Amino acid sequence: MDVDARREQLLEAGIALFAVRSWEEISIDEIAAAGGVSRGLLYHYFAGKREYYVACIEHIVERLLALEPDAGMPPAEQLRVGLQRWFTSIEEHPEMHRALRRVAPADVEVAKILERDHEAFTALVLAGMPGGARGSPLARATARAWLASVQAAGLDWLEGHDVPAEQLIDILSCSLAASMMAAAALDPTIRLPEFLTGLEPPPIGPRA
Repeated sequence: MDVDARREQLLEAGIALFAVRSWEEISIDEIAAAGGVSRGLLYHYFAGKREYYVACIEHIVERLLALEPDAGMPPAEQLRVGLQRWFTSIEEHPEMHRALRRVAPADVEVAKILERDHEAFTALVLAGMPGGARGSPLARATARAWLASVQAAGLDWLEGHDVPAEQLIDILSCSLAASMMAAAALDPTIRLPEFLTGLEPPPIGPRA
């Protein structure tokens, strides 16, 4: 196995471990066993357990950022495809989302990694806003608040799956439109893209 493939194998093994226990609780020997390597070979790739844990979190963030839809898609399609990929990642790789959920709030180093992730997705939301809206502090705060609701919905869905993902995607899409409309009513520099003004609440009742 080449170096990159082996490193990715070790990171995937670590993510599965950190999904259920904190990094402090897991020994180097457990990590090596989960990755199918010797303790010495693990140290060849990572200086220690802490560096290994941080690398695992960075790997998760990189994979989540890769979910970003094609920029050539129409904005409305980008929104829906992005949300669909988010929920698909939760369904197919729940260990990634559980590992992020276990990050300690006081862990400043890892918090900075997650903040980069939040900033990247905030920029993606604001990229669809025309004119000076992208520079509006209120638009930015609204985008971050909406992203927090996406994460909360995802974590709830991670534990239950008792609500169809498509229903959550409908609600989250409409909530972005409603939030930005409210922000635009307060800040005249915020101009809304057509796809947001065209979003309407989903019909009440079960899908056909």
